[in-house]
Amino acid sequence: MKEVKSFITLGRPIDLSYPTNRLIVFVSLTLFALYFAYLLLTAVPAAEALSTAFGAGIALFLCWAIGREVDPAYEWSAFFALPLVLAAALYYDSPDLLSLLFILLTMRFLNRSPGLRATVFDALMLVLLGIALYNNGVYTGLPLLLVCFAADYILEPVIRKLFIFILPAFAALAFSVYFFNDHLSYNISISIPTGLFIFLLVIFLIYVIIATGKDILSGDSTEIQPDIRRINLARFCVVLFIIIEVLQKGESAFVLFYPAAFAIAGAGLYHIFQNIQIH
Repeated sequence: MKEVKSFITLGRPIDLSYPTNRLIVFVSLTLFALYFAYLLLTAVPAAEALSTAFGAGIALFLCWAIGREVDPAYEWSAFFALPLVLAAALYYDSPDLLSLLFILLTMRFLNRSPGLRATVFDALMLVLLGIALYNNGVYTGLPLLLVCFAADYILEPVIRKLFIFILPAFAALAFSVYFFNDHLSYNISISIPTGLFIFLLVIFLIYVIIATGKDILSGDSTEIQPDIRRINLARFCVVLFIIIEVLQKGESAFVLFYPAAFAIAGAGLYHIFQNIQIH
């Protein structure tokens, strides 16, 4: 395990000695079991029911995991989004789990919540994920990585070797645009629901940044210290990723990314609730 961790630092094992970790595992497994049973009772084929229920359980878990990156200093903040995801899972198809994983790992790359410096293998993994997303029609990943690698270069005064991954990220983007340009959609239309969604997402982002101030939490390791600039940048990047996709795809993008959007909203709701309690 130590050897793997020296190559890939973005992974964070679930330590079941923490009550909140045990709770999210229990809730995710319970959702999976109940949803699977419900789908079987409604005559959904077993394979389809298993896939759908598994997607819902993983989406719930990834929402919590992204929420921990959005608001790392407050461990219960990530749970406020879960009722929203539970409700959405009953009405929407499974979200894009690959995109959610990309969002989660990109945030960890930026905010360094594991407490370790990212490695070249971490950067390479993100580039490969960005290429996979592009191939699946999610075109925002690779451009976002260009921003992330550049920001990492500016914020890291000691080890800046990962900046070189701007080159393969840019090359992958240029290659994909050249060969798959026919599949790109440049049309941007903002409906009232889309505009309201974007407005609320930005408001929640601003509220979380203001409410948390400079509150930070040490990472899993003490190799590097937390940096509020990195945390805020990670928050901003995930919101930017979602907004660009929503502007291009409309409501269908919300269906793909709603656990990540709800992670932002949940953090905002948590701090609103905390302020109401104080007053």
